Amino acid sequence: MSEQPTAAGRSSYDVIDTELFWKVLSVEPGMTVLDLACGAGRYTLPLAERVGPSGRVIAVDLWAEGIDRLKTEAGAAGVDNIEAHVVDAALELPIPPRGVDLCLLATTLHDFAADGTDRAVLTQIARVLHPQGILSVVEFIKKEGPPGPPKTVRLSLEQVTMRLLPFGLIRFGAVVELGPHAYFCQFRRLRKSNSA
Repeated sequence: MSEQPTAAGRSSYDVIDTELFWKVLSVEPGMTVLDLACGAGRYTLPLAERVGPSGRVIAVDLWAEGIDRLKTEAGAAGVDNIEAHVVDAALELPIPPRGVDLCLLATTLHDFAADGTDRAVLTQIARVLHPQGILSVVEFIKKEGPPGPPKTVRLSLEQVTMRLLPFGLIRFGAVVELGPHAYFCQFRRLRKSNSA
């Protein structure tokens, strides 16, 4: 697979308030976390540290070079709770149904929307997310950059929310600005009465 994703090689981790991000992210020891479109793993390695030895991080990206870099870095650091896969997230993720406690989409949903694959990717997320699982989204504020993509490609909070509603995912908690360039929000499944 030689295809390279739109934003391969760039990471929003360099432009957000990382201290605030880790404070608001609902990650805990023992969790299974999906870092979807992980790139070279700027978020993945700190996630692995936070879930600890009893948890695991599944990192997927279409960019093979990024996955290779992540595997090399994790190996050099002795981190063994990361599974990294070269995967097209619009097809099928290598995860069983309901196998993920937390999914992180860090400034990638706008790329999927621009490529026209967002519905397929969100279908996969809905399949693998535990019924009480959380989808955490970081997106660029809808304004002109740099950094980040052009304003026309960026997704406002309302656009993100409307994309997730058809999958039964509703926003909860505070929307947090992670500095001047990006915002953070979280989603979980709409709770049904008498649900199984």
